[in-house]
Amino acid sequence: MQDFRIEVVGDKKQSYQSLLKELQFIVTESIEIVTNHFREVHISKSVGVAVIILKRLVESTKSGELLISKKFFRDASILVTNQIELRLDLQYISNDITRANIWLSHENQSIKPWRVSSLLNDLFKGMELDAEKGLYKRFSMVKHGNPVADTFGFPYAIVNNQLHIDSNEDVLLAKFSLYSFIFFCELYRAFKAGLFIFKLGGYDLKLQENKVDFLNYAMSDLNSSSVKEQLKFLDQLGPMPELCKSCTTVPENCIGITCVLRRRKKVNQFICDNYKPK
Repeated sequence: MQDFRIEVVGDKKQSYQSLLKELQFIVTESIEIVTNHFREVHISKSVGVAVIILKRLVESTKSGELLISKKFFRDASILVTNQIELRLDLQYISNDITRANIWLSHENQSIKPWRVSSLLNDLFKGMELDAEKGLYKRFSMVKHGNPVADTFGFPYAIVNNQLHIDSNEDVLLAKFSLYSFIFFCELYRAFKAGLFIFKLGGYDLKLQENKVDFLNYAMSDLNSSSVKEQLKFLDQLGPMPELCKSCTTVPENCIGITCVLRRRKKVNQFICDNYKPK
């Protein structure tokens, strides 16, 4: 596929919001197309599960938008964790649609049909597996109230017997862009798995797929330019920081920064546990 760039018009915040909303619209539109198509005929279990999960993901993405617009990033992290789990379920089912039967017949209220670790090991290999595990672990700590999450999971943290306070300041919209990007990626990747299931079920949404692929290129370019802007700002403050693997997110070749941007008087206050200055 030919490499090209997509310039997004408008300020950064509006650009992230518009791309995320457009993706939600296309996913919702696709769900309606599929459900209307199967209104008078039998719908397969795999298509039904895809519709259920995608509808839930659109709903949680909208909730995530509200949270990040108010700078409630920690609560947004809890939604991200849930989105990752549902996206993994849908990707797993898309590899073998008979697994939809297991998902629908599951009755244990204490655990999900499949453990996240098993899904990750089955779906990914090598560096991609490491990135997926790191991403899930990071947000899962917030969901479960793990004190190791430090100020990534709590507004206060005790470090070296001192109380550290997260100012919640979002320099260059670093947090806003990161969370918008993650919510977009989770919905996009789940939708791609859903499209594959829809196609196996007899409905090919090629037009909608082309649209979301275009949006994904636009979001990737937007996020890439945003990260470069943040790194340029960091370089002006001092030595270039080292980005750890926990700060890498999908899709491939796109970088998200979970660490608070460095400031001269706060060089040791980082959100990411693995973050280390050179």
